[in-house]
Amino acid sequence: MDPRYGLLALICIALVLAAGCTGASPAVPPVQTPASALSPPVTPVPSASPFAIATTACPGDVCRFVPAASPASPAQSLRIDPSPRRYSPVMSSTPGIGLDPVATGFNATDATFTWNASYGQFLAWDAPGYTIGPLGASGSGPGKKLYWSFIDEPPSVAEPVIITVTAKDPASGAFWGSSAVTLAWDGNYSVTVQDQE
Repeated sequence: MDPRYGLLALICIALVLAAGCTGASPAVPPVQTPASALSPPVTPVPSASPFAIATTACPGDVCRFVPAASPASPAQSLRIDPSPRRYSPVMSSTPGIGLDPVATGFNATDATFTWNASYGQFLAWDAPGYTIGPLGASGSGPGKKLYWSFIDEPPSVAEPVIITVTAKDPASGAFWGSSAVTLAWDGNYSVTVQDQE
């Protein structure tokens, strides 16, 4: 055998080994990248939107949207807005401390309010006649502004006046909110608003 062929065979074998292709490689399926990896990340829709994302991946670059569930209603609450913050029956500018119910999460005109005072009485004073109507130390009615006042000096100025209000659904009786105001005695014939809950 011609030595040139042997040398040529060695060179071919060396080239094959250097290339790493010593045998037939098994067929390997191509790597498939999921569509979600090719698409930009999906940003959640804010809760105020009437739509929510149905899926976080958008197969075939098409995102589907479904209507979101109704957002949770805000928490129902009630607070009393008192004015003025200091009151005495000798004041001529107001018949008492105005107690304005401020509702959150429900309409005050749709609720039944129950008021209670540990001392003194509630008064109605509104348009059109602006005549004062005594309502007593407790009562129920629509969600409108009332006034609180007193006539006689308290038995003890050490005991504060506690005013509470509760709002309920008139149809079902469901509780919608409550609030309280504490009035502290300033002398024996005037009060100041202290705490509110």
